[in-house]
Amino acid sequence: MNHLSSQQDVSFLRIPSAGKTEEVVRRLIEAIDLGIFSEGDQLPSEADLASQFGVATVTVREALSLLREQGFVETRRGRKGGSFVIANFNIAHARLLQEFSRYSVFDLRDYGDERAAISGYAARLAAERATVDDLDQIAKQIRIMEKAMGRSDQRRADMRFHVNVAMVSQSVRLTQAEMQLQSELGMFLWIDPLDANALNAYVGRLKAIENAIARGDGILSSALSIDLCKKNMERVIDARLMLESSHDATGMGG
Repeated sequence: MNHLSSQQDVSFLRIPSAGKTEEVVRRLIEAIDLGIFSEGDQLPSEADLASQFGVATVTVREALSLLREQGFVETRRGRKGGSFVIANFNIAHARLLQEFSRYSVFDLRDYGDERAAISGYAARLAAERATVDDLDQIAKQIRIMEKAMGRSDQRRADMRFHVNVAMVSQSVRLTQAEMQLQSELGMFLWIDPLDANALNAYVGRLKAIENAIARGDGILSSALSIDLCKKNMERVIDARLMLESSHDATGMGG
């Protein structure tokens, strides 16, 4: 099943600066890992992908060629042909860890600071501007998060929650910034899934933000959102340091 159905998914994929084949490759692998494209899904046509990414068709063609070489997609000929996802979770996760190792703790902390600024102010405006329908949509994403079992499902639900809050702020630029930050490094927030207890605690934080927005308390909703960003970044930095330690141990073992 092709999950690229919502405007959020399309905006998530879009690349601001066209012409980067490697970036298209990275975004497609991330989309596979996130579950936007699942194993067995047929990818959109090269022209459609080019439109969704905001790049030239030749860039998409080059990216698909690299993905075939790396074993993420296969091309089938004939009337029902096209490019199909064949990568499994383990391949995508291994690539994710490889990408994660390229970022320093400073890079991650800097990302966290920017994310806190964007998410915090978006939550503040959302508290001032939310309608009943807006609150229903935010609550819906929390219910989905409560039932999310795996890392990809948890990340997808979390992404949609924060993007929805940004949309409720009625700021196009804040919404675009939130989507861009999610697409750049958001996958590192979900290197590993949360266990049942951690997930319950995380959902509790999302509900606290939702309640503050529903009460129209912009200061509190902003503070809670910023605090969540900080907690998330602490978790990411811990994971990054653990990955570095495992690499060092492996190196010494060799």
